Amino acid sequence: MKLIRPFLLLISITLFGWLFMSNINLINVAATLNEAEINSEITKVNGFTNIDQLKQFTIEKINYMEAIRERFSENALVRVAVIAVLVLVQIILYTTKGNYSFNSKTIDF
Repeated sequence: MKLIRPFLLLISITLFGWLFMSNINLINVAATLNEAEINSEITKVNGFTNIDQLKQFTIEKINYMEAIRERFSENALVRVAVIAVLVLVQIILYTTKGNYSFNSKTIDF
């Protein structure tokens, strides 16, 4: 029983670290670069004179957005599973209380 609590604590810290690192990628650190990309896409759309070209471009963008949405959905499911495991680990850690005595000698003055 003495090894279970430190092992669960290690798993918990590792999973919290993974959640932290996986969410760092979602921070928009290049806002100006993204804004420039959006403006470039708007300019491209405004440049279309043929409606068929515009339709094709729009369909490609919709398919791209769908692929990204599916990937975010899969990542969200993984994060929910990790959070559920973390909650379970934290409940187990809380219920075991883990009061360790290190056989230290008390010093009386």
